[in-house]
Amino acid sequence: MKKVRVPNQYDGSWTIVATTVDGPCSANTSYHVQIKDSDASIPGQEVNIDGGVSTGGAVQATITSGANKVPIAGSLTAKGGGSGTWRTSDGLVECSGSWIARRAGG
Repeated sequence: MKKVRVPNQYDGSWTIVATTVDGPCSANTSYHVQIKDSDASIPGQEVNIDGGVSTGGAVQATITSGANKVPIAGSLTAKGGGSGTWRTSDGLVECSGSWIARRAGG
């Protein structure tokens, strides 16, 4: 039986809004994230995303900005939504919170 490569249903532009629940970080931060072939990036910013989205929609990644590393976890849906949690590590301040995702233009 041949495996058929399915185009990644999560590819495209997403808007991620991170909300701080605990700690002195900004209350709400919005990111415009580009996903291509399950790999996530933030174009035009000095931010690196290591990780991505599995075929089932599970999100596992670490966002690195300067000395701050922010591991995130959660899930996306093929319909264009998603949510999860985040927590800073290796930085000077400790914060944690949640995030929601929406596919841009939808």
